Amino acid sequence: MASQNPDTTGVKVESSTENGNPEQNNQGGNQRVGGNFRRGGPGGRFGGRGRFHQNQQNHGQGPNQRNDNMGGQGQGLKRDSREMNQRNFHREADHAMKTPQEKLQEKLNQLGGMTIDLPPLDMTEKKFSGRNRLYIGNIGNEVSEEELVEFFKSYGEVSEVFVNKEKNFGFVKFDFHSNAEKAKRELDGSALKGRNLRIRFAPGGTAIRVKNLTPHVSNELLHHGFQVFGEIERATILIDDRGKHTGEGIVEFVRKGSAIAAVRQCREGCFFLTSSLRPCIVEPHDVIEDSDGLPDKLINKRNPEFQKEREVGPRFAQPNSFENEYGMRWKQLHELFAQKEEALKKELEMEKEKLEAQMEYAKYEHETEMLREQLRVREMDKERQKREWEMKERQAEEQRQRTEEQMRRQEEQMQARMIHQEEELRRRQQENSLFMQAHQLDSMLDAQDSQYDRPNIFNSTSENNDMNKPNINAFERERFVTDLTGNRNAGKPGGNQNRGGHWVNDSRRDDYPMKRRRF
Repeated sequence: MASQNPDTTGVKVESSTENGNPEQNNQGGNQRVGGNFRRGGPGGRFGGRGRFHQNQQNHGQGPNQRNDNMGGQGQGLKRDSREMNQRNFHREADHAMKTPQEKLQEKLNQLGGMTIDLPPLDMTEKKFSGRNRLYIGNIGNEVSEEELVEFFKSYGEVSEVFVNKEKNFGFVKFDFHSNAEKAKRELDGSALKGRNLRIRFAPGGTAIRVKNLTPHVSNELLHHGFQVFGEIERATILIDDRGKHTGEGIVEFVRKGSAIAAVRQCREGCFFLTSSLRPCIVEPHDVIEDSDGLPDKLINKRNPEFQKEREVGPRFAQPNSFENEYGMRWKQLHELFAQKEEALKKELEMEKEKLEAQMEYAKYEHETEMLREQLRVREMDKERQKREWEMKERQAEEQRQRTEEQMRRQEEQMQARMIHQEEELRRRQQENSLFMQAHQLDSMLDAQDSQYDRPNIFNSTSENNDMNKPNINAFERERFVTDLTGNRNAGKPGGNQNRGGHWVNDSRRDDYPMKRRRF
């Protein structure tokens, strides 16, 4: 009866555990972040202006205005809550748009890395695990869930009670496995409202069997690797009576969907737990918790086959008898099966060793080829860097040459300017010295002229001597003026034609403006 509808209860149980409190998902619905935030200054993140700042501005305002200025109604809180809701919506939308394979790969990327030091697992028993679930058969139609809880509550805490009145079965989950075993052992076959109950552990369908594991896979690594498929209740490695690793393990998930996903993903692809290229072989596993076996009371004694087999009791066959002959044939058949099984196991071990050697060689060749590829990439990168370095060197050399040429031109221009300035300064100094000499000469000539312009200049005593001096002075003046102006014809006859003669005072006065006009 338990196999008629095994998934109905699982769906109900999973839905009851997966659906959380809807009030927990309401983020910010009843929170007053901004309204009571007393330190929110102007432009604060939690609701604009806080109460501490608003009390300073509420003086002289009406009650309606003061209520409108509270921090809980600020624009900052609304904007931040709206942005937070948008981010959460986009994050949930992106997560919903991802395929199961992408989600699984994202979880694997988070678990990537070395697994040398894994934290130890908490081996304490969890309450209300899938191993503590009992199947109750042959329940009457009038039995309710409350009555079933009342019937089992003396053996421990009970939850997730389910009753199918149409098919007369139900499920009950206890807090601990020991309580479930005690209830099964003591209440199996007991009567409830006139019907004898059949109690046994419920098939969960949440366990998987993992094969082809290396000897270095432990409970922690098995739990660490398979937790990407869902929450795990227990993960154990199977060992023999000597404590030797058998290469197999059992993983029990909380939900049935996680076990189904693990089996499907590991069958479609190759899932590795270590650096070894031995993939995990995963198959469903039915955990058998019943240690009582099959009691005689559960066998249908009205069956004719039962009556026929129970006619004769235990015995040994007599030698050379009919029973002995066919008994030996059965034994030979089982021995042949055992021999073939042993030979197949040996052949499998040999093939494993051969494949392991091929794998190591192929891995070495692959790593060598990868190193060669890296070397080729490095050489190409080296050539590229060399070309870039040579190009930079040429550019630097060209830049240096341009800089030197520019500096040389600047130096030549600077030297030319300095030479030009020196020549200009020398020319000005010469002109200034000539001007000073001319000025001194003019001053001397003016002084001499002033002496000759005095009255009684023609005296009897010095008439002849004085009459010759103006001619001499005039001659000297004309010669000096000729040297200054470059007029070589000034000292020749007729050179004073434009001056009007020496004895005319106006001609001497005209000489000064011409000299001063030059400077």
